[in-house]
Amino acid sequence: MEKNLIKRREMYLTGLVLVALYLSLAENFIPKPFPWMKLGLSNIAVLIALEKFDSRFAMELVLLRIFIQALMLGTLFTPGFIISLTAGALTTLFMIGLYRLRDHLSLVAISSMSAFLHNMIQLIVVYFLMFRNVSIYSKSIMGFVWIFLLIGVIAGIVTGFIAEKLNLRRSNTK
Repeated sequence: MEKNLIKRREMYLTGLVLVALYLSLAENFIPKPFPWMKLGLSNIAVLIALEKFDSRFAMELVLLRIFIQALMLGTLFTPGFIISLTAGALTTLFMIGLYRLRDHLSLVAISSMSAFLHNMIQLIVVYFLMFRNVSIYSKSIMGFVWIFLLIGVIAGIVTGFIAEKLNLRRSNTK
């Protein structure tokens, strides 16, 4: 029986990684204010993983999606990959922590707070990778930062709302 549960878990993980990859790649066709910006729709799969399975499953999902997507796009070990891996892993840990408060927080709240943190981490990593010699205290840069963070929170709200509407129940296939 244990072998069956492991096989079923692997099937669900594979399916959710494919959903996350599809959603992440499909975002390229959605008009955005900045060409490199993503809405984080793949986080719907992460919220599903947290709701139906457990934190380890969610972390595996995020790491697999990031690595597979980087292999598919030929961006493995590029600055974009490093930004994605750092922000994705740290934000997923944060999301897991928030999920432990699920009785008090909706998926919309978890998703929007995680989106804000994700964008903050991205900005910090981008700064240290590429812009250490640039003063970040100018009006234009601070304006960009706040717009970027606001768009992230709005996208997190949308993502959380979609996940909430899926009306998931925890599964016994851990």
